[in-house]
Amino acid sequence: MSAIEESDLRHLANLHVRDIITLVAVVMKVKAVAGQLVVPLDVKEWFERFCDKNRLIHFEEGPSDSYQTWMTVCYNEETAKLKRELDKIRSSFDNIKRNPIISSGKRAYNEFVKALTMLGGTMYGYPECCIEFHAEKGSSSRTRAYEQFLDSGKDQSIPIEFWSVSHAPCSSTCRRTLELGKKYLGAVAEFSESLKKHVESRLLLPRFYQTGGGRFIDIQPLDYNQHKKELTISKEEFEKDAQSHLPQSIEIVLCDVPRPYVLVEVPEKPPYKAAFPNPDMIGTMWFAYTPGFGAYMVNAKTGNIALYIVIDQWIVEVGEEWRSKSNFRICRSTKTNKI
Repeated sequence: MSAIEESDLRHLANLHVRDIITLVAVVMKVKAVAGQLVVPLDVKEWFERFCDKNRLIHFEEGPSDSYQTWMTVCYNEETAKLKRELDKIRSSFDNIKRNPIISSGKRAYNEFVKALTMLGGTMYGYPECCIEFHAEKGSSSRTRAYEQFLDSGKDQSIPIEFWSVSHAPCSSTCRRTLELGKKYLGAVAEFSESLKKHVESRLLLPRFYQTGGGRFIDIQPLDYNQHKKELTISKEEFEKDAQSHLPQSIEIVLCDVPRPYVLVEVPEKPPYKAAFPNPDMIGTMWFAYTPGFGAYMVNAKTGNIALYIVIDQWIVEVGEEWRSKSNFRICRSTKTNKI
């Protein structure tokens, strides 16, 4: 393909790595549609021009907040029409399901939701085994793969192909998911070698895992001795502070946090700061966590709290289905040579 403009590569790098991969996959026609791409408002105009230049159909999926908007891109009009029709059907069904006559038919309702999920997953090009599992288990189906990684001791060497896809894998050993991730990364490499290097560097960052719904934050560990002159909070001060918020056996890391997948704007209820991820997370952070229990994060240069959440409080708000032994742990990735 023709040479990629440097300005396009620079702006692409402002997107979250998962969105870079799915967008490029559509550009390279190995994926028909990419939905809910999170586009920062300061690059929205560029994003629309980029899509137009690559003859992609693009439209917003919902209202913007003060940081970002959500976009869908499709490689042709037929796919865009199907995406809009599916969204319209799902929205209409969500509105009428409150009708007592409809809601009383729980089995019929569940089967209809499964059918919509199957059709949507097929449109996005997800593996059939993963679509079926997600249709059966719902959003919390992501938990299964990461618990399997933890149980097998492979949570510290997860193939980057697993982070390259946007669906919920049916298992940690799903070969079709790995193959799809490899295909997407191949598309990025064909699109731009320099973008491929950027994408791989981000995929190889450790990830702090909060929930089965796929909430992660990437972290770049920093050497304290190299950075301590820049910090207003010392390691000793933070460790003492963290121990007052979390149980013993905490892990502590100084890290840089790049832009998370989604920025969240919600009012916080003291004493917990639970919006995850949120705008205050970006930058140099002191980060403490107790595996399986909770996390505490403070900006190392300002002292402002970026995150404070423990499972007993958080689960009450989001529901028991999100409880998992894989919560509040750091996963690490590895680059594979073959699948």
